[in-house]
Amino acid sequence: MGKAITTTRAQESTNAIERMYITMRHLFNRGFYKPNGVSGEALKNALLQLRPEIYGSVGEEKAELNGLIYVLERLPEGIEQCSFINLTSDEGYGISHINPIIPPKRRRNCYRIDEEQMNIEITRGRSDIYDIL
Repeated sequence: MGKAITTTRAQESTNAIERMYITMRHLFNRGFYKPNGVSGEALKNALLQLRPEIYGSVGEEKAELNGLIYVLERLPEGIEQCSFINLTSDEGYGISHINPIIPPKRRRNCYRIDEEQMNIEITRGRSDIYDIL
């Protein structure tokens, strides 16, 4: 029979980055993101495979509390209640009646549109998206 093909950690990371890049471009073109949808699952799986060091050991069952606190402080209040997260550029919400929600450790404007929707202004690219994932 044939030899079993093994992949190195670098190859796994490269593949995960490529999948994340393609999925992120799709999300930018589409303009919204459902965390529990197909795109959300694809991003989550790629992020778990990539395991960026900035977020500690995201793939393990044991949680590193300092890492969890770090991530939570970079998220807008109430994001966990939203079914739809829209990734936007500056669309003028700053001059509207909607008050911005600014996470304590990340200077990013976020706007709670209704019970299920939050708009997040993406200004820093991938690092913003890593936080949201």
